[in-house]
Amino acid sequence: MKISKYRDLTLVDMSSDQVLVISCDSSGGIGNKEKDIVKTSPEIVGYYATQVAMMEILSFGAEPAVIVNTLSVEMNDTGKKIINGIEKALKPLDFHASNLITGSTEENFPVIQTGMGITIIGIIDKKKWIRPCTQAGLISAVVGLPKVGDEVLADNNKTIMSISKLAELKEKEYIKEILPVGSKGILYELKEMAKTNDIEFELEESIDLDLEKSAGPSTCVIISIEEDKYEEFENSFSIPVKKIGRFL
Repeated sequence: MKISKYRDLTLVDMSSDQVLVISCDSSGGIGNKEKDIVKTSPEIVGYYATQVAMMEILSFGAEPAVIVNTLSVEMNDTGKKIINGIEKALKPLDFHASNLITGSTEENFPVIQTGMGITIIGIIDKKKWIRPCTQAGLISAVVGLPKVGDEVLADNNKTIMSISKLAELKEKEYIKEILPVGSKGILYELKEMAKTNDIEFELEESIDLDLEKSAGPSTCVIISIEEDKYEEFENSFSIPVKKIGRFL
């Protein structure tokens, strides 16, 4: 059994047929408890934490198998509401959430600040899997806008990514790779995409985006896309698409 890291993912090579892919995310100080800094419903907390980890799994081409929530809150009623948010995030995937979700809560002590972690284990069937790959000559673009905290709540999914939008991207053959952006920002993830594909990149001279801003719960993704399809895609997709450079 071989265990390795690929960007933010952990890969466990189980056999000649299967690889386990593990992703995770955490959230603290966001919720409706007394000491929470960003005030929102527990459902929203569960939804976006799931989105982060799930988008990483799906972007790599793995099939989700198990979702583990580690909730630093009581089950009744904050924990139940967080789990409702997790299940809502899964709806676009048409999975049976009751078979996928397991976890734990804090029942020993009263909690005055919301905290949670989520781990998703996916499976790759080696016989069917095509590894996402970016080659020189492809365009690099950002889909969605980097937002964090209250900006995410105010957006109401008008300009940011979601699991359902990611599924749309995966259906387009001219998009060769998708990389969710998190707290380290667009430029960091762009460098990672180039590094793991052993290529270079060149940025556009003028970019109307803060490349170092946190994208919070993966509110945007970087894609590599065929140049002759870029304009068509930019004009047709439901949230902002911005070209940021080219792979060399």
